[in-house]
Amino acid sequence: MANPKLYLHETIDIIGTGSEPYKRHTAAWAARRRKGGALVGIWQQSGSTGDWPRVVNLWEMDGWKQWADILEKQYAGEGQPADLRAWWTRMARWRSGGFDRILEPAPYCPTRDELIERSVRGRACLQEIATLRAGTAEEYLDAVATRWLPVAERRGLRLIGAYRTAMRDTEAVILWSVPTFDALTRHLGDFGSAPETRDWTAAARAWRTDYRETLLVPSRWCVVHPGWRPRAR
Repeated sequence: MANPKLYLHETIDIIGTGSEPYKRHTAAWAARRRKGGALVGIWQQSGSTGDWPRVVNLWEMDGWKQWADILEKQYAGEGQPADLRAWWTRMARWRSGGFDRILEPAPYCPTRDELIERSVRGRACLQEIATLRAGTAEEYLDAVATRWLPVAERRGLRLIGAYRTAMRDTEAVILWSVPTFDALTRHLGDFGSAPETRDWTAAARAWRTDYRETLLVPSRWCVVHPGWRPRAR
């Protein structure tokens, strides 16, 4: 069955040394909220591979209707609801802004529950944000499934998610779980020379005009962290 969910991908600009308290308070907020979507994970972006300090959050919603309900709560009244206003005020100590995407999953993209059931776990996450030729996002995601996913799995990567960015037709986001940092660097070390990866890179140019990979380090609140455990109810 195709994944029926919708996702919010947040890239958060952190103030100074605020990453850890920001992640901790975001996780606590996620545990309390009832209608704002389920937390898939909170990652720290490695400064070796991109801007820093930066945190990435991924939330899973029950389709477009739930996002409509969230928007209604945020914007339908006069100003923010009191609980949301308190949250924003508190979090302003640790974040200065960010950039968000609404993501639509590819049919083969696992849901949060499926990630848990399949025990997709790892110390590292490889995030790809691909810039695509206009109108080719679905073709690219299909090619990832048929041409790159089997190769990636043989190289030790496991799929966390594959998405097209909504409200534009030139971007896709792919997330991979990697068991260890050693496995990650071995994958990257021969990526430019191994025939199987060179073949994929050449084929992907039919759709990609550019792409950027960054290393995301999962926090213990990520369902793909090796130490993640469900909260007691």
